Amino acid sequence: MHEIELKLSVDEATLEQLAKAKPPKGFAVSEQSIKQLRSVYYDTPEHTLKNERIALRTRYNGTNWLQTIKQGGGMQSGLSKRIELEFPIDGIEPDFDAVPDEDIRNKLVALLEDKNWGILFETAISRRLAYYTDKAGAKIEVAFDSGAAKTKSDEHPIHEVELELMEGPVESLYKLAAALMKDRPILFSNTNKAGIGYRLASGKPPELRAEALHSSPIELAPEDSASSALQKILGECLNQIVANRSCVLQQNISEGPHQLRVGLRRLRSAINIYKSALSRNKVFAELDTSAQQLATTAGNQRDIDVLVEDIITPVIPLLPETHSVTPLLEAIELAHAEAQAELRRELINPNLNDFLLQLGELAQSPSWKENLGLSKSKKKFAQPVKTFAQNALTKRWTICEKQAENLQDLTIEQRHELRKALKKMRYTVEFFRSLYEPEDLRVFLKCLKRLQNTFGYLNDVAMADRLVAMKLPQSLQNNEVSAVIGFVAGWHQARADHAWLTAQERWNAAVEAPRYWL
Repeated sequence: MHEIELKLSVDEATLEQLAKAKPPKGFAVSEQSIKQLRSVYYDTPEHTLKNERIALRTRYNGTNWLQTIKQGGGMQSGLSKRIELEFPIDGIEPDFDAVPDEDIRNKLVALLEDKNWGILFETAISRRLAYYTDKAGAKIEVAFDSGAAKTKSDEHPIHEVELELMEGPVESLYKLAAALMKDRPILFSNTNKAGIGYRLASGKPPELRAEALHSSPIELAPEDSASSALQKILGECLNQIVANRSCVLQQNISEGPHQLRVGLRRLRSAINIYKSALSRNKVFAELDTSAQQLATTAGNQRDIDVLVEDIITPVIPLLPETHSVTPLLEAIELAHAEAQAELRRELINPNLNDFLLQLGELAQSPSWKENLGLSKSKKKFAQPVKTFAQNALTKRWTICEKQAENLQDLTIEQRHELRKALKKMRYTVEFFRSLYEPEDLRVFLKCLKRLQNTFGYLNDVAMADRLVAMKLPQSLQNNEVSAVIGFVAGWHQARADHAWLTAQERWNAAVEAPRYWL
């Protein structure tokens, strides 16, 4: 069967509160049962099964032993979708002969044959289990899990809530998650119990520290409609937003807020591409507004990172001995700390729950158009994705050409508008690139990337003076700091003049590149 579940990371106190809470409005709940679960995971020391995205475990549920095999899936935005087989066996040892799926049975035997495999780790979990139902016909299993993952030499506590959709609409899964968490920030789990156990077995830190996540390829097929393509795009945007939200909360690295802002901008770009079909829909309008607000907050930190890393740092070795950059960097560090704190506050604000869950629901629900009353756009959503992509790419490029009229005479503000148009063009190319042969789009995409990089640098230089002046405390607006700012700005301005000439050359190359989508 296919398993669809949400995994939420919580602390021990929150877990207790959720387990004891009354059922949310619109849901009924069965009486809770408590089970003591011992799960034993098997693999080779080299993690042969894990590398093939297979999990093999046996579990004692207090009454008998069950063997479970999970294949594929993985965690994305807290959502797990994978194939799962579970069946009774006689004891703790796996029984391959009992596997009902012949292909999976043969694969297990082939992978483990002649290899040293056995117990790698186990988990001991106290599970409070309840079943929630609603009028939409949903049945959702909610497990409140508390326990630990253990190896022979180490262990790590586990506290999490799992919501598994047993039957009914996927919308109910997200609605229940929102109702249960209420005013608590939803933190999607980016791992699972097996992941914790594998890291313990490898001698790695059990908590998986979230890394900055770049956009991932979106796999579209010719048989996709404009509608199914949008869901895939929304899902990928959500994955990038959720992953980089975790990165910002767990690490102090500049790539986290940068990729968070990219994910939010990609989402807004996708909504804009589909705006004619969305007919000013309220839900998408609210998503767009929330994404814009969060992107602005992430941008405040990102702009300071750019100022230090790309504008000031390259010039430090060139500063005269009479110019000390220390006061300027200290002031910027204070501003950075404030911007970082503001972003983190916004990322753990429970108000963000609705944004994340609504986006997840839209990406997963087969009935999302009907739920939003978009029946008037039925024909637009039903058209083949390649037809939709051709129109979208043409519209985007037309906007770029319009913004680039009289290119050599553009003001700073007009250059900025062209830069934004090019960025949106790049996102559109990436959304639909799997529909085209790589060789066909190679030249155009290369020109677009080079052009965008040049305009990005020009924008960084243009905003540097404004940003420093805005962020510096009044007490540090002195001659010494001003001299450093002037030197840095002057050095970059000379480079910017040359970069502007390069931008014009690269624009001409992009204009001459073949329109691969036509």
